[in-house]
Amino acid sequence: MEREKHVNITRAVTATVCIMTLLLTGCASMQGTKAKKYFSNLYRRIPYRQEGPHRVIKIFYATSRAVVDKPDADLEFLPKMGENLTGGVLDVKIDPSLKIGKMLPKRFERTGEIGLANIEKVDIDVLANNVREAIDKSPHKSLLVLVFGFKDDFHSIAIEAAYYSYMLDVNTPILLFDWPGDQPVSIRGYNRAKENAKASGVFFGKVMAAVAEELQPGDKIWIQASSLGCQVVCSGFEYMYKHPALADPQEEIDHVFLAAPDISEDEFNESFKKEIAALSKNVTAYVSFNDNALLMSSMLNGNQRLGRQTVKGVGKKELRKETKNMLYLKSLHPDKVSLVDVTPINKASYGHGYYLEDPQYFDDVYLRMFLTSSHRNRRLYLVEYKDGTDYWVLKK
Repeated sequence: MEREKHVNITRAVTATVCIMTLLLTGCASMQGTKAKKYFSNLYRRIPYRQEGPHRVIKIFYATSRAVVDKPDADLEFLPKMGENLTGGVLDVKIDPSLKIGKMLPKRFERTGEIGLANIEKVDIDVLANNVREAIDKSPHKSLLVLVFGFKDDFHSIAIEAAYYSYMLDVNTPILLFDWPGDQPVSIRGYNRAKENAKASGVFFGKVMAAVAEELQPGDKIWIQASSLGCQVVCSGFEYMYKHPALADPQEEIDHVFLAAPDISEDEFNESFKKEIAALSKNVTAYVSFNDNALLMSSMLNGNQRLGRQTVKGVGKKELRKETKNMLYLKSLHPDKVSLVDVTPINKASYGHGYYLEDPQYFDDVYLRMFLTSSHRNRRLYLVEYKDGTDYWVLKK
């Protein structure tokens, strides 16, 4: 009996040693590029194809800017408004070792960390059909629409869209809405960009209406807008609100994210009460007290910008005026609107580009996209106001 027991133990030990040897041999054989490829493929949800050392992401685009289609040459995207919508698809190469950090699209393109590989132009109807097919193939039956702000040209915006999509890492089709925000960095240039943003709202609304006509029950649309791009979206909602494809009682948009929104509080209030609330199930506005870019915008526009806010003073007898205004906006539809103060985590240049540079921001957006119950995030600190109106603060 003892001898049989000893034999069984010996066999078990031998088997264990053999298994460990095989595992160690397998790990040891995973050298160089094989090991890199194995580990680089872990935990990525966003769809891509491999091209040499780069990953290639496909992005749909639609733009309100003038586009010149030259024979035997690349499309030229001009810094002025076009007469018609232009749409298509583009491929963006990304170095898989790229990490979340300072957003420098020109440098990324120069060093080859991110670059445009191919740009095609298609009719808007064809684009809508292509987006429909991509939504059908996606696991969440979803579409993420991206709208960025002032200063950057089409190539830089495309790089920012690919970077944002790659870092957010959601398996969903991407639609970039581009507009001629690449105006001179001056008072006159900013004012021209603001005019272009408002004028681009109709173009944005037309794109969203074309997409909505192709939607099916259960489909999700997420809209992420930042800076002056939020003006494009808010102006677009005025068009969308009147369009037959979007005028039904069903809310076609699952969530609208407004990061560092460069729009006036009054205008957002007026648009929100009817258009945005009627068309979207959820709205989250990210605000920051140390956003110096929006401080300059406030001075130029002569009014408070939605994205430059603070929760300082909560807990004292008198709240800051702008905080009261924000809480009032939320109180209009407390189940739909969330306000998030990102001041504690905002280390971006000029306190403005946190929506591309701070990991906590990506974490929060990701959680809000998929959580169906009241938002609970360990990085958030909830400050209660009154009458059930909440204000969230994003912590490190």
